[in-house]
Amino acid sequence: MDLDSARPFSGVPRTHPLRALAVFLGLCFVISNALLAILFGTAFGNVLRGMPFGADEPISLALFTDFGVRGKVGILDWYTVSVAVFTLVCLSAHGASYLALKTEGEVYRRSKRAAKRLWLSTLLLLIVVSFETSYVRPELFTGLAGRPAAWATFALVVGGLAAIFTGLRSGAELRTFLGGCLLIAGLLGTAAASLFPVILHSTLAPEHSITAYNGSSDASSLRAAAFWWPVAFAFALAYFAFIGKHYRGRVRISEDTQQPY
Repeated sequence: MDLDSARPFSGVPRTHPLRALAVFLGLCFVISNALLAILFGTAFGNVLRGMPFGADEPISLALFTDFGVRGKVGILDWYTVSVAVFTLVCLSAHGASYLALKTEGEVYRRSKRAAKRLWLSTLLLLIVVSFETSYVRPELFTGLAGRPAAWATFALVVGGLAAIFTGLRSGAELRTFLGGCLLIAGLLGTAAASLFPVILHSTLAPEHSITAYNGSSDASSLRAAAFWWPVAFAFALAYFAFIGKHYRGRVRISEDTQQPY
């Protein structure tokens, strides 16, 4: 059977409604994923900056207030927007690295070019956001200096950056992709280890912050979580092993019978 004839859009004119539908659905997929990255970055920025908890304050947050990072803050301010932009660029770079690892031809070449530009932009934005964080939450850096667990996670950040840029320079797509995994895991781990035991900092008064001690579940819930978390993690590993086994290697365009492009 001719694989070209099996493609759903082979021989279909470019102005055909099916092609327009494919482009529209692809655009929806891109926009929705970009919005998810922005939402995740904004939420992470709020966790790092803190929320306006007070003794008699209801737990609510306006979309924005005065765009400042102190006192009665909103969801959006100059810092959370900065973290959202950084997150979008970083995850886009990571996605481009994965496409360069899994594709060939023109898609591979475009993904490789995009990955180089996006990872460089990620590094520059990381420097900017780090300076901003030193102003918004200086205790993150003092916590980093005094906690061995934070040293280990920060080592992941450094190792991830080294793997990314040496991989880009040598054309090692797998190293670049794994470096991105290390960088993202290291950034999240470093923030958590440095700020512990604070979970959500109060921008109104530090004594009203939510910590791992005053905000934790009861003992029975923690015991249940300690039992079920390893089970869920094992299922997740099994899933990724299945995906890795059945979808390893590059996607061959000549074998892609669902190609809409």
